Amino acid sequence: MKPQHPHRGPVADSNVILLTGDRQIGKTTALWEAVGLLRGVGMRVTGLLTQRTGPHDLAVMELHTGDRYPLTDPWYEDHGTPTPNFVMNEAAMARSSGALAACFPTQVFVLDEIGPLELRHRRGWVGALDLLRREAYELGILVIRPELLGVAIAELPGTTFTVIRVDAGNRQGLGTELFGTAMALFSRTAMLPQGIRL
Repeated sequence: MKPQHPHRGPVADSNVILLTGDRQIGKTTALWEAVGLLRGVGMRVTGLLTQRTGPHDLAVMELHTGDRYPLTDPWYEDHGTPTPNFVMNEAAMARSSGALAACFPTQVFVLDEIGPLELRHRRGWVGALDLLRREAYELGILVIRPELLGVAIAELPGTTFTVIRVDAGNRQGLGTELFGTAMALFSRTAMLPQGIRL
């Protein structure tokens, strides 16, 4: 049985922060910092976070279980997959995709990232899009490439979006800013944890 956590219910009432910016600009770093800050004030934060562990290597962390494992196989030329810089490990992708449903219900759902594999090829973590439309959560924070923002927004009807673009000028301290944006959204809907005031 899934644990029960406070939520408003209909996804139409949920907020989504779209974190975007160039590759390797600091989106994941900011997100890790924000997750720590949100958990520090008692928020339930679930989802998947990726870490780049080499030029062609990725690992994934399941925030709700703490499990971390490689997401890619060794890279080789002409691998012919939809992700030119990575050879995705099919078993790891299936495991992490299967973990998505266990993230809900939640207060904050985080996904790094929704990319071409999902939005153009309907593979990878594409199931998260359906979960975000129908499951219970207060706030979603998604990493999206700039060129895919419009596609992502079209896939997530009935939500309120805040777009934060990461660049060299604002990446320092962005985790704290992201945390502040999230807390302001919670404050607006009176869903701050007990005892927290802005």
